[in-house]
Amino acid sequence: MAINWSELRAALEGHLILPGDPTYDLLRRPFNARVDRRPAAIARCVSETDVVQCVKFAHRLGIAVTCRGGGHGAEGFSSLDDALVIDQSAMQQIRIDTEASVVHVGAGAQWGQVDISTYARLLAAPGGGCQAVGVGGLAHGGGFGPLSRSRGLTIDNMVSARVVTSRDLRVIEVSATENADLFWAIRGGGGGNFGAVTEFTFRLAPIEPALLGGDLVYAWSDAKRMFQFYRDWMNSADNNEKLTFLPIFGFGPDNQPVALMSTFYNGDYDEGIAYVAKILSDANMPAPVNLPPGAPLSAVLGPGTLPAYTGTESTTAWPGSGQFWRSGFLQNDFPDAAIDTFMTWFAQCPLPGGLKELPVTTGSYKKNDLSFGFIESLGGAIGRVGSTDTAFYWRDQRFSFTFIGIFDPDDAVWAEQTHQWADDFRNAMAPYMMGGVYVNYVQAELQDYQHAYYGGNFERLHLIKLEVDPKHVFRFPQDVWQ
Repeated sequence: MAINWSELRAALEGHLILPGDPTYDLLRRPFNARVDRRPAAIARCVSETDVVQCVKFAHRLGIAVTCRGGGHGAEGFSSLDDALVIDQSAMQQIRIDTEASVVHVGAGAQWGQVDISTYARLLAAPGGGCQAVGVGGLAHGGGFGPLSRSRGLTIDNMVSARVVTSRDLRVIEVSATENADLFWAIRGGGGGNFGAVTEFTFRLAPIEPALLGGDLVYAWSDAKRMFQFYRDWMNSADNNEKLTFLPIFGFGPDNQPVALMSTFYNGDYDEGIAYVAKILSDANMPAPVNLPPGAPLSAVLGPGTLPAYTGTESTTAWPGSGQFWRSGFLQNDFPDAAIDTFMTWFAQCPLPGGLKELPVTTGSYKKNDLSFGFIESLGGAIGRVGSTDTAFYWRDQRFSFTFIGIFDPDDAVWAEQTHQWADDFRNAMAPYMMGGVYVNYVQAELQDYQHAYYGGNFERLHLIKLEVDPKHVFRFPQDVWQ
């Protein structure tokens, strides 16, 4: 069927991009350069009216729709072949209501923009640990970040949202008292499943003007000690929920493996630095290699702001890179054998240019634009919400383990080696995983993704999908229609 795209183009305040247009190839590319998709059209929406027009047009003509906010999806599901992409990246409005202590955020905003806007008023909502992550994708899946252990997930602080569904063909409000089933579903049910959210409203709370944040960097020879310390602290009764560790394993400037603990304390700085110093001392941890001899711990965990902290956690590896994401929740006991396994496998990561012999740059790749992994810390306030209270099911987990194989998409040998390594690495870690996977880290090869992402909440999500999207307009390979 020939589609008269000029009809939609005329109805939009924004722009409609079609194959052959000068910016089509740029805009169609997903975040993950491993993925190559050619949508039928890309609607660059600038208003809720634009989004409504797109949904009405697609519903009438039977065109599949995907939604794109920040575009950080691991498998590029926000841009699919022959679909209409509702690109909301220009919808970045942020309005703060200090009297109600809420922030209204457009679906195309990045979380770093929210932090910068609210922190100036000494307020914050729990968001992502990386400034560039899109609000829409983060909020739909759950939302882990530096405030989560003390304040809950991003979705736990969502007050309401505005959504365009294919059932209603208009903007509807969803909250605990209005369209409550849909409100439940969008809080953990994955982005793009139920409609196009145009705006979120999040609860704000006061935050300290100066916070503890920084990295404790350890040589690879001390990395096992670091991971053991982290595990034991997380499994102890003393795991103060104001403190969030984010252990990271990656490569240093010399292309040798290195480990670090990104560290954030959501409270009084003096209280936080004293607490971190005590638990490190009690565990007889070796000195971090980035701490000058004799210097106080504050030299690497100095007082700073929340936006400054999340800004430093952004990797430089993303632009133009190919990626293989592998993720899952670790069994909460997290034994030494699991630490030995992932350290051994990570040290075997394929590197470009004959492994260690790498010039300062290889094409667009700096030496440290290489594969890495991290363990996100749950528990605390996250676990005080029931597994069925929102669509995010895995409330009883403490460790979300993720590694990302990075490669140059123009290097076929490196790509294949990285793919094989990622699969073998994930298989080696399988005995230490409990089966669940954070939905914001989608993986196309998952056979039972319905259970992996949503656990016991999938059936309810499926029924809500049938109700609000009866013609399956909002569609992607791992949606909850199946």
